[in-house]
Amino acid sequence: MAIEIIAEVGECFNGCLETAFNMIAEAAKSGCDTVKFQILDMKELSKSDPEYEWFKKITLSKDDIEKLIICAEDNGVACLFTPVSIDTAQMMVDLGCKRVKIASSFIGKKDLIDFIEKHFDEVIVSTGMADLKQVNDVFHKFSSTMKVSILHCVSEYPTGPLLEMRGLQALNEDDVHLQMMSILTNLFPNIDIGYSDHTDGILAPVVAAAMGAKIIEKHFTLDRKTPIDNYYNKGCYMGTDHVLSLEPEELKTMVELIRRTERIRGDYSWQRSPGEKILLDFLTNRYKER
Repeated sequence: MAIEIIAEVGECFNGCLETAFNMIAEAAKSGCDTVKFQILDMKELSKSDPEYEWFKKITLSKDDIEKLIICAEDNGVACLFTPVSIDTAQMMVDLGCKRVKIASSFIGKKDLIDFIEKHFDEVIVSTGMADLKQVNDVFHKFSSTMKVSILHCVSEYPTGPLLEMRGLQALNEDDVHLQMMSILTNLFPNIDIGYSDHTDGILAPVVAAAMGAKIIEKHFTLDRKTPIDNYYNKGCYMGTDHVLSLEPEELKTMVELIRRTERIRGDYSWQRSPGEKILLDFLTNRYKER
């Protein structure tokens, strides 16, 4: 089975639906299989949150979500959403969505987990800062009724306290810890294990593919430079995801390298290459002649 490559739009459409449509088209052209959006619920946020107005700008309505689904279908890619509340999950149900992504920070949100277990056929869970007991508990909650996939993820987003302490930074490669993906594979050998990346390049996702990831999720943007420049120059705030996102050409390169990696890994079988078969016949005949 081919690796599923998910292009994470997140907040990088900057609250403009037309930009979101363009991003879906670019993700499809890059060879991605799925585009993913986050569905925020302003009722869940405190008005004292420093990003409240920004989150309000990038909140998707039910009508917006329906348009995104149609756009994805028109471009030949799947559309995946991460709800944060029962209300946002209900919008997905109303629109016929059967697959859902759970962000790591919501693994312990019992009411949302219960709702998802009852209303969806398939779930992708990011581990993030969850411990193994939490991951195990949520897996067993879902596994009897729906297909479950788990993504290793390091939830070091450049936001909140981290933004104040370290500035606008993507995840350091030293903190990726891809062997944690191997731990998940050993714990859950019969399900798809993957990787959700927050570094600023393509190396980590490609290495994860080489290690056997079945799903790769990567943030992308149409323009990384402007939001970063705005942040440092105190211009128009455009969120913090852009710094760890790929632009379209980089996304295309990542997809191409992952597909090459799949071919290099090959199937789980012991076999000879065509060239080896020719050489084997040659050597067999050579020694027969002697």
